[in-house]
Amino acid sequence: MGRPARGRPWPSWLLPAGLLLVLVFLTVNVLAHGPLVSLDRQIRQTVQGWAHAAGWRWLADSPHAPAQLITWLGSPLAVGVLAGLAAALSIRRHTLRPLLIAATGVALLLVTVIPAKIIIARPGPGSTALPSGSWGYFPSGHTSTACVCYSIAVLLLIAGRPARVRRAALAGLAAVWLLVGVALIWCDYHWASDVLAGWELSALIVWLALRVPPPGRLRWPTRRA
Repeated sequence: MGRPARGRPWPSWLLPAGLLLVLVFLTVNVLAHGPLVSLDRQIRQTVQGWAHAAGWRWLADSPHAPAQLITWLGSPLAVGVLAGLAAALSIRRHTLRPLLIAATGVALLLVTVIPAKIIIARPGPGSTALPSGSWGYFPSGHTSTACVCYSIAVLLLIAGRPARVRRAALAGLAAVWLLVGVALIWCDYHWASDVLAGWELSALIVWLALRVPPPGRLRWPTRRA
């Protein structure tokens, strides 16, 4: 008997199309003050009730508390980590592709997150209006920065590694995504939908950045044998 016929693979455009669709839905919901805005308020009320309870206050009650430190994973430090790793991999592998992928990811972050924050101008939790000269809170910049930079760094690092190493690395990466998002909500820095939009945008940016074509003849100079 022959092998059972396999189903057709999913079209490559299906994932980015789905991510973009969810991101558009979240954006329209915020602009139109849709039902998720009320859900954001309910989530904030519940989470802040836990965060200010006596048994859980230690998680975010000082600049060095665990939740506060986790939010720093989304600072510009993440860009520095990605840049340093990409440069090291480019030198080691004698190709500019890691640097091109990293640069593409950071460039896409800059041209999407900052304009979206300014145009949408969403006030943060507990506020009804943005202070003059401030950026908005949608999507979450800390979420997007952490998820994009650490994801690209890890995916570049584990390329070609054994399957068990890749699975462990991806599990750790998923934990970073979750912890950063939850910490930002716990510390009352962002609405839940800000974080969700940051996750969607991050996945889309990582998908696009990893499809940077090889640099062709443009390679890191090496000495002939």
